[in-house]
Amino acid sequence: MTKKILVGYATWSGVTHEVANVIASQFNHAGFQTDIVNLKENQDISTYDAFILGTSIHASHPMKIFVEFIKKNHPWLIRKPTALFAVCANMFEDTPENRKETLTWLHDSLKDVPEIPFLDIGLFGGAVLTEGADYENLNPVIKMVIRSMKKSIVEKMKKDDFRDWDKIKSWTESIITTIKKTS
Repeated sequence: MTKKILVGYATWSGVTHEVANVIASQFNHAGFQTDIVNLKENQDISTYDAFILGTSIHASHPMKIFVEFIKKNHPWLIRKPTALFAVCANMFEDTPENRKETLTWLHDSLKDVPEIPFLDIGLFGGAVLTEGADYENLNPVIKMVIRSMKKSIVEKMKKDDFRDWDKIKSWTESIITTIKKTS
């Protein structure tokens, strides 16, 4: 029987959504059935065999809906394989200091949630998107803030996308291997 995986994401402008799509694609290629779900959608998760949950982090805070989803679904998440990933500007460079700081933000946001034995936590660089469906659904003020951020980041860093797709795919492969071993 094919394992059913929920790849859930909480995104602002679509960066984490794009990462979730790549992760789900790899699971599909490995023979799993995946559903990609915006964590804002209220859904019954009882039929899933494993969970891959991602959030963007802004100003040292994971998205509120991500934290609420984990709190609400804690009983399922402790019983089934669960991995987290975070997409964050702080990870523009993968250093021990940046990893520690980003993990601290993630752990601090979950401090009121009873412990969950996560398979792993992937930490990935972010990007600044000013196009796509997620971006277009934002209110005009937030869009203006994102455009301003993009301009500033490009001036300072000479690019606006710090995602390392090879790292994301490698992390996903390790999660796939772990989940297959739990069969």
